[in-house]
Amino acid sequence: MIARWFTIVWEDRNLAELDSFLAPSVQEDDMLIGELAPRRDIPLLVEVFYTLLGATKVDMHQFMEDGDWACVSYTVRTTNADQVTPIAVNGMMMVRFEQGLIAEIISRLDCLSMFEQLGQMPPDTLAACFSGQSLTWK
Repeated sequence: MIARWFTIVWEDRNLAELDSFLAPSVQEDDMLIGELAPRRDIPLLVEVFYTLLGATKVDMHQFMEDGDWACVSYTVRTTNADQVTPIAVNGMMMVRFEQGLIAEIISRLDCLSMFEQLGQMPPDTLAACFSGQSLTWK
């Protein structure tokens, strides 16, 4: 189910299939992906990613499940919107299922690394922040 979620929703951007993955208990205002997005904003979130990035491919690495929960570590491989510069971003996602459908997602994508690779943040931003430096926005 998680592999299909990545392939159909995120790689293929087939948002018409979104509801086929979701448990009936998921409402439009429910925060489906942690604190990032309620259910109603998932299509917008997918489109924002495709505005910033080229076509994506998700590689799943480790996978564990325990009862109604499953956890996967993954890497999103893509390019900059220029379709030339390669980008690889690691993430981890926990999914709670109800009757075989997604009821809740806790997802952590290394967005700082993604924004560094996109050139929106300076290289080594995290190291600079740990050194006590401040970033100044133009």
